[in-house]
Amino acid sequence: MIRSMTGHFSRTFQYDTFSFNISIRSLNHRFLEINFRGNVTWLGLEPTLREIIEDYFRRGKIDIMIDFELFDPTKFKIKLNSSLLNEILFMLEPNLKKSQNIVLNMDSLLKLPGVFNINYVDYPFNKKEMKFITDSFKTALEEVSEDRKREGEKLAIPLRKYTKELTKQLSKIKKIAKKQPDRVKTKFKDRLKEIYKLKDISEEKFYEELVYYLDKLNVNEEIERLASHINYLDELLDSEFPEPVGRKISFLMQECLREINTIGSKSQDKEISKEVILTKELIENIREQILNIE
Repeated sequence: MIRSMTGHFSRTFQYDTFSFNISIRSLNHRFLEINFRGNVTWLGLEPTLREIIEDYFRRGKIDIMIDFELFDPTKFKIKLNSSLLNEILFMLEPNLKKSQNIVLNMDSLLKLPGVFNINYVDYPFNKKEMKFITDSFKTALEEVSEDRKREGEKLAIPLRKYTKELTKQLSKIKKIAKKQPDRVKTKFKDRLKEIYKLKDISEEKFYEELVYYLDKLNVNEEIERLASHINYLDELLDSEFPEPVGRKISFLMQECLREINTIGSKSQDKEISKEVILTKELIENIREQILNIE
């Protein structure tokens, strides 16, 4: 499943006893990072909503702003410190009598520290209200997920193009590598001439040199592994692949880079070296592109 890590959603949901606005912004990130803002945290909903998010996304920085407006007064704990208020009024009374310029109103008194306090009750939502909240939140996440899918399909276009070019590059390397045995023979003959000039050359030494050259210049195994990696990449880029693929492709490109580097170092062939450079460029293009993919 090709999904981008960028998406956005914003909407207000209305219920009989409350309304709330959900704003979600999804950005690129190496892991899944979830940040909540708004009075949703004070209402004790964050743990529940966080679990829901983890069912939808594997990677990305998810910034969520949720603000509730509660219409039902029973959802609040209201405390008035009458003793403190009376004490304040008692202390102010002499000054009020002395000067008519002092204006005292309830609004200013209630703003004094410790006089008036309002908080949410410990469990402000019943089962029906919670179902509405979680269903609305899932709707928001589905919208973001669809947004990420749409962006992901756009990102998949160049990735599929790079995969086809990788296949072409590998075919070129295969063709050039088929000429390697003749070149190995030539190099080995030259090496044999040097060996025969040596005194007391043993048969064991001869076969050591033979195995060394055959192993050093043979890149068939690396080509086969690279072909297998490219085939798997093609599978991952299929729109029907059931899982997020960003991290898988990232690890796969590391393996591809390892194989192509080995081919370049072992072959000692100018033509192959040229194709190796072009192949590495394609791999780097893919690695850069998947930074945006979940």
